[in-house]
Amino acid sequence: MKNIALTARRARTVLATASFLTAISCTAYTPIHGVEAAPGYDVRLRLNDKGAVDLAPKVGPRARQLEGTLKQVTDSSMVVSVRRVVREGQGQDTYDALDVTIPSQDIETAETSRTSVPRSILAAGAILASAFLVAKGAGDLSGGGSGRPASGGK
Repeated sequence: MKNIALTARRARTVLATASFLTAISCTAYTPIHGVEAAPGYDVRLRLNDKGAVDLAPKVGPRARQLEGTLKQVTDSSMVVSVRRVVREGQGQDTYDALDVTIPSQDIETAETSRTSVPRSILAAGAILASAFLVAKGAGDLSGGGSGRPASGGK
């Protein structure tokens, strides 16, 4: 019974690690400038000091970075459906699609997320290796990994 609990604990650890690797590995942010971005893409905007002050009534104080989906872009602003706000001191809040118009002069940097094929392949490899190790560990714990035939019988 103790072996089953240990195997279950290992499996949970591996699954949590695999989920974390998948989340951080498959997306890369690349810089965009002005109207290069098309609506519908996920974006990450870093606000300058003026932007943090200007947007405080909409997203709260000390906002430094906004993440969400780009809804509209013009020469003078971006409309973003904000899902996450990162604040000075590493605090953060999540929102359920809060539409915010951000003037271009308030944006220090703008990036769009893209799926990174090399990172995705590395994440898939890490997940497969982890699954193999868990399966091997489970076989060793249950006695299936000894390589000797089971005793008893003819």
